[in-house]
Amino acid sequence: MKTTGKTSSVLLILLVTCLTAGRASLAQEMHQGNLEVSKRALDRFIMSEIDSLQITGLSVAVIAKGRVVYYMCTGEKNIETHEKVDKRTLFEAASMTKPVFAYAVHKLAAEGRFDIDTPLFRYAPYEDLEYDDRYRMITGRMVLGHTTGLPNWRPKGEKLAFNAEPGSRYIYSGEGYEFLGYAVSRHTGEDLNDIVREEVLKPLGMKHSFMTDNDYVTENMSTGHTDNKVSGRKILDRAYVAYGLRTEARDYAKFVIELMRESRVPGSTFSRMATPHTDIDDSVISCLGIRSQQTTGGVKYFHSGNNGNRFQSHFAFYKDLDMGFVFFMNCNRGVEFARRLNDFLLNEK
Repeated sequence: MKTTGKTSSVLLILLVTCLTAGRASLAQEMHQGNLEVSKRALDRFIMSEIDSLQITGLSVAVIAKGRVVYYMCTGEKNIETHEKVDKRTLFEAASMTKPVFAYAVHKLAAEGRFDIDTPLFRYAPYEDLEYDDRYRMITGRMVLGHTTGLPNWRPKGEKLAFNAEPGSRYIYSGEGYEFLGYAVSRHTGEDLNDIVREEVLKPLGMKHSFMTDNDYVTENMSTGHTDNKVSGRKILDRAYVAYGLRTEARDYAKFVIELMRESRVPGSTFSRMATPHTDIDDSVISCLGIRSQQTTGGVKYFHSGNNGNRFQSHFAFYKDLDMGFVFFMNCNRGVEFARRLNDFLLNEK
């Protein structure tokens, strides 16, 4: 199995695989700087999970104290061609595109170039919803917090319709994000690809992240898989802010590291993005571009992605512990891997 940065003698300030009952959590040990373990420990855990879950291709990074302390890319880009995943391999970020775009929107708002509380139709009438006057109630805040009342995606061949009254309750909606993207682009007069690049990707040095296809993407893009069968990928001719980012773990980690840094800065872009909006369930809150949850490790901020059960992804960070992780895979094993990786890092049972 191929890994990158393979230096067996390097000891990382990381987390150990298991602790005896009564000891502090792994993350607490790491945060206190009391524990050094070799990269091999995390290698063994991830390789075991790849075998157990039958993960096709994976890009994963662990973050601590403002830097990537572990990075692995491994597996196959395509099980039919047997091309190997390497550090240039890209994955569909799926809904992990949403926090990136949300961050851009909050920056525009801070610059006075967009108002998340102005009804979106005032910025740009939306033909897909003009038949229903309720769409005039939708604001950017509702979109970012998933209370537009719109479905995730309209049934194929059917018109876009409300599932609930705008502002009434949480309904996860990609359609809402695409409406917001349309309004932002029309109001600013800028292409969404340019907005995301100039507000997020370029300032953070995310040189291997793209909102549309280009020669580099075509050359390095992995293929999606569902239940160990090739299921393809989507070709993008424009930017889709709900799901269109192409990236990999070490590059996306730059974004997560910035969110972690800003989580300790009052009035930051992230602080606006992390404003609680509505409850998803008893423990998880939908904020304005990200989710939050109270855990045994303190508050956790996170988001996940799933494009057609062929690409899945997840990132999470613990503000108080100053640690987190991010991964992308080209198959449908992400939900269970996210749970196991989180448990491994925090020793939560």
